Amino acid sequence: MGPSPSLCGQRRGLDRYRDRWSAVAACVDLGLHRSIRVRRIKEQSTCRHGRRGPQQGASPIAQAVSRRGHAAMIAFLVIAYCAVVLVLFRVLHLKPRPYLVASLILAGVLMIGGVVVAWTQSAPLTGQVVTTQYVVQLVPYVKGQVTAVHAEANQPMKKGDLLLEIDPAPYQYTVDQLEAQLKVSKANVEQAQAGAQAADANVAKTRDGVTQAQAAIDQAKAAVTNAEAGLNKARASVELAKTQEQIALNIQRADVAAISQLKVAEAKQQRAEADASVQQAAAGITQTQAGEQQAVAALAAAQSTLQQAEAAARQAAFAVVIAQSGVPAVEAQLGEARFNLAQCRMLAPADGYVVNWQVQVGTMLVPMPLAAAGTFVDTSSIAVGAVFPQNWLSNVKPGNETELVLDPYPGRLFTGKVDAVIPASGGGQFTTSGDIPTAARVGSTGAFAVKIIFDDPTVSRKLSIGSGGSAAIYTDVGKPTHIISKVTMRMKKWLLYVLPTVARS
Repeated sequence: MGPSPSLCGQRRGLDRYRDRWSAVAACVDLGLHRSIRVRRIKEQSTCRHGRRGPQQGASPIAQAVSRRGHAAMIAFLVIAYCAVVLVLFRVLHLKPRPYLVASLILAGVLMIGGVVVAWTQSAPLTGQVVTTQYVVQLVPYVKGQVTAVHAEANQPMKKGDLLLEIDPAPYQYTVDQLEAQLKVSKANVEQAQAGAQAADANVAKTRDGVTQAQAAIDQAKAAVTNAEAGLNKARASVELAKTQEQIALNIQRADVAAISQLKVAEAKQQRAEADASVQQAAAGITQTQAGEQQAVAALAAAQSTLQQAEAAARQAAFAVVIAQSGVPAVEAQLGEARFNLAQCRMLAPADGYVVNWQVQVGTMLVPMPLAAAGTFVDTSSIAVGAVFPQNWLSNVKPGNETELVLDPYPGRLFTGKVDAVIPASGGGQFTTSGDIPTAARVGSTGAFAVKIIFDDPTVSRKLSIGSGGSAAIYTDVGKPTHIISKVTMRMKKWLLYVLPTVARS
């Protein structure tokens, strides 16, 4: 079911005033509030035309204002032509014959029509104008209760000025907790690093022990080698002693003299001493071999200790990595907490002022676009959106000079330049839908929007957003006809003192 008749009537009444201040006509899209525009067009279609589709064109007030200036100038041209014709009849004493009157009427139509065509192509003029500025929705980044309101509605502010404050206590608690956690994490890192250093020192000490054990083995092997050499020498002495003893015995058998007996005794004594040396050398070998085995066992023990120390060092290094890995995570959380704490102070995003400022102390704010704290108007830049028929823009180029008359400033004439002609209209855009477009509703308003910037930025910052008015563009062709728009604009700026800017239906 469509909207009720009473609702349609109320919306038509509101649309007449809203469209007067809109940047473009109902179907000309500058990328602003597309969904609202489409919904309004559909409602107008249902209310006004039933199944025939929406009315193509600008709002009635905008059309009336635009036509009023052109009609006044055309009427002035007709009156001037009629005055010239009457003067000719008076001066030349002409009789108003039918063919003469018809010729003069045809000449007037062609002459005035040519002037109007040249005028609209070289110096187009429109009454569909609105000043536009960037608007920021003041949506808080954090949730909380307002503790102080510093900004006042509609009062100029500088970028970075404090707008309001949200209770920072919960976010301060989080910051304090994370700061303490960060200290603990850093202490754990220092402790782990100290353990790693001790483990590395133990590894170095154990490696020294392994080196000493290896040196002891080398010494033991050298001692074994020396002992074996001594044993071999002792055995050789034993063999020599045996030989000498046998010689002494042989001599004794041949000569039993006392000297022979003495030699035999000496040989036996030498053999006994050699046998003792052999036994001593064998004992030394046994002892040195035992020392070598002890050195090998000590080396094995030292190597085992070294492996344990290296394993402990690796565990300590891993503990350092684990402790260090926790620090960046805590620092990131702390950074986020500090950011949230800073967001408890809402600052002005640019030079400008706030409107619809209903926030009071105690108001609960939440970070939702649909629950903005207010609206901020950025006054750092301002532009004008002006709507012209498409066939009047054939000679318009960026950089063309313009003149503007704004409704809130009667008697003042503003100058500017064309920034861009927006070659797009909402009539050519189709929304995604499961419905087949109705052919009768497809169409264009036949208008394009032109963006105009002011010559004096200081003047533009003092203007009000949403101001309506009129604009004229002076192209590079047909400059003699520019005087028509110049006269019209100057008439408009003075008529603003007496004529209302909002018409009644």
